Amino acid sequence: MKIKLSKFVMLIFILCSICLTSCTYEKNNNPLYKSNKIRVKLIWQNNIGNNNLSFKKLNPFYSKGFLYLANKNGFIYCINIKTGKIIWYINLINKYCFFSSCRYEYLTSGPIISNNYLYVGNKQGKIFAINIKNKSIIWKQNIFNEILSKFVIRKNILIVHSMNDILQGLDKNNGKILWTVHLGHSNLLSIRGLSDPVLFFDNVIIGSDNGLVSSHIITNGLSVWEQNLLRMNNKENFIGINDIDIQPIIYKGIVYVSSYNGNFMAINLSTGDIIWEKIYFTHKNFIINHNIIYLIDPLNRIFALNAKNGNLIWIIDKFKNNKINNLFIYNKKIFFTNNKGFLYWIDLKKGILLGSKKIDKYKINHILVIKNKLVIQTIYNKIYLFKILTI
Repeated sequence: MKIKLSKFVMLIFILCSICLTSCTYEKNNNPLYKSNKIRVKLIWQNNIGNNNLSFKKLNPFYSKGFLYLANKNGFIYCINIKTGKIIWYINLINKYCFFSSCRYEYLTSGPIISNNYLYVGNKQGKIFAINIKNKSIIWKQNIFNEILSKFVIRKNILIVHSMNDILQGLDKNNGKILWTVHLGHSNLLSIRGLSDPVLFFDNVIIGSDNGLVSSHIITNGLSVWEQNLLRMNNKENFIGINDIDIQPIIYKGIVYVSSYNGNFMAINLSTGDIIWEKIYFTHKNFIINHNIIYLIDPLNRIFALNAKNGNLIWIIDKFKNNKINNLFIYNKKIFFTNNKGFLYWIDLKKGILLGSKKIDKYKINHILVIKNKLVIQTIYNKIYLFKILTI
């Protein structure tokens, strides 16, 4: 009887060992298990009106617990970031105007907030400053042309880049134009869009439609240096489009900038001298992290480049059938979206797909990262707040 009991106990032990081994193997080798180390949880969702298909510079802006958004039809919303509820909204477009005239008043840029003022720009080249405490219009100013870039603010000066490559500095308190700089004549062939200004202490760095990147003093607009990204020996630039529509990035005293014709340069921030230049085609904003540049090329491949010399580290081509965009880094992972409403995250060093989340059935226009939360805006102005959970 003792022998039979011992054999029975032994059999149970063997079966349990096999089961545990199998479970451990599945847990450690199943890609789904690895992808579940991050979970994206929906907190709330809302809607702020009609689509923004052609207005990509209407970005969400976060300030002191509130989210500020605008749609092209003139509506500006203030939303409680915790609950997703609309606290207030205003409409800057006259509700009695006819469509043929209203279209020239469409909002195209903003919002951005400084102190208690919110700033937006429209297709007609008009800038509004709004008091977020009482929703009153403090001032409005007409500039040269349509505003298709983001605003930046430094030293009480609102920097504006408008069509025909006009860069201007306005007093943010009263809208007075302090200085105006013409960045050069655009080429006959040009892509609709403008480079966003980037600030570094008392300087503003900007790209233009003629392939020039330049540095200017914020207080008076005077030129510090100018560099030309156009290279006539670039055989692939057969159509002659030299626009710099991507925002330059400043990293460790170097300006990184790319033009539509494929020229990618690292430029000395102080002098404007070229440190290195390569041919990498990208028409979307890129990012830099720990001396590595990450960009998306027109074939929807993700490139990793050495920021010190521009040499290629690796390429990921698994997403060639998707139109991907919105690169950002969180918790040592690269996140991005596609045109079908998916959010993906991959390994930072090896480019291995770790997980994905279906956000919406339509393309995602903007993502704003606030600590471990994601504000996501689609082309049809659905707004989501997700929390990234690490498991």
